[in-house]
Amino acid sequence: MIGGLRCCAWMLPVTVLIGPHLAVAQPTVLTLDQAVARAMAAAPAMAGAAADLDGARARERAAMTGWLPSLSGSAAYNRQTGNFAPRPGLSASNLGGGGGGFRYESTHKSYDYFNFSLTMSQTIWDHGRTLGAHRAAIAGVGAAEGDARVTRLDVWERVVSRYYGVLASRQMLQVAQRAADQARRHADRARALVEAGLRPRIDAVRAEADAQNAEAARLSAADALAVSRVALATAIGDPGLSSVDVVDPGPLAEDDAGPFDAAEGVRQAVGQRPERAALAARIVAQEGVIRSVRARWLPVVAANASFNDSGLEVHELVWNWSVGVSVTVPVLSAVQTTYEYREAKARLARLHADQASLDLALRLEVEQAAAAVNEANVRMAPILAALDAAREALELAQGRYEAGTGDSVELLDAQAALANAEAGEVRARLGVALARVAWNRAVGRIPARLSGEGAP
Repeated sequence: MIGGLRCCAWMLPVTVLIGPHLAVAQPTVLTLDQAVARAMAAAPAMAGAAADLDGARARERAAMTGWLPSLSGSAAYNRQTGNFAPRPGLSASNLGGGGGGFRYESTHKSYDYFNFSLTMSQTIWDHGRTLGAHRAAIAGVGAAEGDARVTRLDVWERVVSRYYGVLASRQMLQVAQRAADQARRHADRARALVEAGLRPRIDAVRAEADAQNAEAARLSAADALAVSRVALATAIGDPGLSSVDVVDPGPLAEDDAGPFDAAEGVRQAVGQRPERAALAARIVAQEGVIRSVRARWLPVVAANASFNDSGLEVHELVWNWSVGVSVTVPVLSAVQTTYEYREAKARLARLHADQASLDLALRLEVEQAAAAVNEANVRMAPILAALDAAREALELAQGRYEAGTGDSVELLDAQAALANAEAGEVRARLGVALARVAWNRAVGRIPARLSGEGAP
């Protein structure tokens, strides 16, 4: 129902472009609960949000492996020569020979050489590198969950809005159909009176023109209904749906009739809006990044152990092992770390600024939603009164026309006024439904009365 009043605004231009007879398949009838449920299962946006959440959870598990020791193994085989290459400072005494100097001899003989090794390393203390990265990954999962709730709320709003848009379009078609039928009956009656000599010919001409205009309006309303059905099917995102028809969900709950308090709505929005929760999680994640980057200035202490088995024959390998502790101290990388730290701090400042901007935007959105829903509720009474007056005026105009004391212009005006009043009632009820959907979106909840699923 992001249709609604918006729906009425764009339907007619689209109808003009696509022509008066839009061909669509037989629509599938869905209740509001069924439409929302199918959208939650089939909408591409929901699948995308689920994939993002899976990715964030995988990153969190990957970050958790930083606490675990690393173990690597290798196996190598080489075919190589064994020629000895002297180096500067190497003397004959180093080689165990006499003082006659060293004579280099080369050979083309080659050997097999096998080397098998196993190495394990465990970080003992890294001053918060691993801890910061892990906390950032955990907060990243929270941000992805918040984004998923945002997507769910958006899909719900779009489907419910367009659902009510289809309902309003169907009601507008019914109004147009009644107006067209009434105009045709009046045209036939006027023609009969003209043929009987009881009315001037201008009455029949005017009535026929009004009937043709009413039929054109009916065709336009039919095309608008077809477009709104396709729009709802698109919002649901199910490729098996070509278009959708709806079931009137009935009036909203009486205990939600208003007035809607903006201050209470702001309080609810701050606590319930998933956008704010996702942004708060991103702030926590960035704080973890800052801690991890800051630790790069400090040394890392690690324990390591290795086992090596090597030799010229696989069955005659010689083994060795070693254990030790290493301390890695960053020296030249400290400059790069400085600028990365500044960047991380700047990102955190930007996130805090975004949070302040979001709070202001939430307040404005809730204020506007409260004003819209209260105005929509208040407008219903005069619109219903105008509808009753238009019906009575048409009855009087018809009576005067039949009695010969009224003219066709008066009757046509009364018919047009009734059609406009009925259309106004449809738009007003749609406005109420749209305003309530916008209110629930603004405070960040999905009410059970509109989804059948309960609040998230």
